[in-house]
Amino acid sequence: MNHLIQNELIKWFRRPSFYVMSAILVLLSAVGVIFTIMMGSMLDDARSEGGANGKELSWQESLEQENQYLKMTIEESEEGDKGPLERQLAINEHRLVHDMEPATGNTVWTYMDENLGLTSVVTLFVVIIAAGMIASEFTWGTIKLLMIRPISRSKILLAKYISVLVFIVIFYTILFVSTFVTGAIAFGFDTTPSLLYAGGEVLEVHPFLYLLWKLALSSLGVIMFATIAFMISSVFRNNSLAIGISVFLVFTGTQVTTLIAIKFEWAKFSPFANIHFEALLEGVRIVPGVSFGFSAVMFLIYFVVLHVVSFFTFVKRDIAA
Repeated sequence: MNHLIQNELIKWFRRPSFYVMSAILVLLSAVGVIFTIMMGSMLDDARSEGGANGKELSWQESLEQENQYLKMTIEESEEGDKGPLERQLAINEHRLVHDMEPATGNTVWTYMDENLGLTSVVTLFVVIIAAGMIASEFTWGTIKLLMIRPISRSKILLAKYISVLVFIVIFYTILFVSTFVTGAIAFGFDTTPSLLYAGGEVLEVHPFLYLLWKLALSSLGVIMFATIAFMISSVFRNNSLAIGISVFLVFTGTQVTTLIAIKFEWAKFSPFANIHFEALLEGVRIVPGVSFGFSAVMFLIYFVVLHVVSFFTFVKRDIAA
């Protein structure tokens, strides 16, 4: 099994596309510093103009005013829309009680948190790899070289899927390290704890652990998209078709599900409605009626079903001549 996994990894390590993907992640992490500095400068100018035009409020007074607005909005909001508002209200009250002033400047942790959006780029790269993991073997005719080995098809398929998971770890590591290094150089460190709202309580955690937790949750969505692409690759066996369909689902899956959910409640059972665990951590629901526990159950169900289809298709179907 280890040799099969090594063989799959070596195939991609020898391709220039892998290094191009890695370089893009590093480049985006570095370019993000420039935009963050520019946005910070614009916000500082806005604050200075606001202070010059009137009395500048203390951070306690600002939070108290915000809390009043949040309480009014919560009373007028529907049940499904209260999550993010209640989370922000609880965090604000925790800051007031424990005299924790909100951070106004950029640090390596705030920069890394803002750059979590780059995980969508990781998703795209991983989907391209997963979609071509099996289909490319049939397109290039190299599948016959794998089949003549005294190794079961299920082991071959499992080794390919584990290789996809390894690439997720590699790309996440590149993203994490590059954003950490560039953010630390540009903004420095800060030991102020991050506030995590979970189970109706506000918890103080180290920003490093908070970011690791958010990255781990976001990786679940990447794993699901990779599993879908892997299944499509196993079923269609055409490299271009598998990559095209998979990339199309990455860009449209969540958006289409959100539109369907406006009129149909069953949209919450869609796999694309149950992969945004990091959003649920922030109290944001992509689709009404979805909770963290519900998404976890649906995630496991789809994960098992997709693998059953992939293994059944790959093991039972004949290899075309």
